[in-house]
Amino acid sequence: MNSSVTNTSFTAASSAPSNIAIVKYWGKQAIQEPVNPSISFTLSQALTNTNIKYTAGTGALTIEFLFEGQSKSSFVPKLQTLVNRLHEYLPFLKTGHLRIESANTFPHSSGIASSASSMASIAKALYDIQMQIDANAIHQAKEELTSIMARLGSGSACRSTQAGWALWGETPLNKQASNQYGISIQADIHSTFKDLQDSILVIRKGAKSVSSTVGHQLMEKHPYREGRIQQANKNTELLLKALKTGDFDAFATICEEEALSLHGLMMSSSPAYTLMAPETLRAIKRIKKFREHHHIPLTFTLDAGPNIHLIYPSSQSKIIKPFIQEHLKVLCENGEVIYDHISKD
Repeated sequence: MNSSVTNTSFTAASSAPSNIAIVKYWGKQAIQEPVNPSISFTLSQALTNTNIKYTAGTGALTIEFLFEGQSKSSFVPKLQTLVNRLHEYLPFLKTGHLRIESANTFPHSSGIASSASSMASIAKALYDIQMQIDANAIHQAKEELTSIMARLGSGSACRSTQAGWALWGETPLNKQASNQYGISIQADIHSTFKDLQDSILVIRKGAKSVSSTVGHQLMEKHPYREGRIQQANKNTELLLKALKTGDFDAFATICEEEALSLHGLMMSSSPAYTLMAPETLRAIKRIKKFREHHHIPLTFTLDAGPNIHLIYPSSQSKIIKPFIQEHLKVLCENGEVIYDHISKD
């Protein structure tokens, strides 16, 4: 740290959206690198807003973290791990003091991946501070570097540093794809998939009985690990084709296969576990019955939890939203449904 900036403060504010994966990331290698490619889209309203104040100094870096106005020291070790991994990209993080204030625009434990939006917004703000202190220390394009940094905090966060559709993980289908960062695939997306609604059925709130970190670890010796990698690669190929041609039926097939396969992997892990609730299965049955009766473009996915993301074109909102209110809301905890949509370019 240059003596001229010691004891000087720098501030940055940023926001980043959560994302929902269609082809799932499940299983990791090295430092937060995937064993298979994944594809997701970011949401519009589900954001993490972050404000960071960095005070330069000569002592080892200290971190203070506040979440929605309250001190949350339990998150500091995770942030310390992140900044240790970021030293080679952001030299200023070796000394001084960081005060990080973060808040979400969506409820906690609601089926929206807060770790992705949180780490992406923190990465973007830290990048901005490095640019203020010494821009010459940055040696990569902003989009690429912020995605790398977000990944080092939470794998799927690398898909939350940009709007719309993103691909993460090496695949021969896209020469730009990388295990290190997510890339935008917006240029290859049919208009059908640039105007999607995501209505989130909050079936159950609260912390999961088995964390995603543990779930990833259980994939290391999973009996179906290799089969899952093959499935994800095949579904990546099929999904990229569907997204390019506007084939919603093919999209729906992949969407639901991936969601249920994810939970099947949990139930066949050792030890086995399940994160779906009885209401999850009841909701899925009602969704399928409604779709078959009305013959409309409607599908669903689940993340690593019991809550359902109902996905459909905005043109179908007038028929689907009343169905949600009348037949699905009753299955949600406290009747909670979150209405969101894909973020725009």
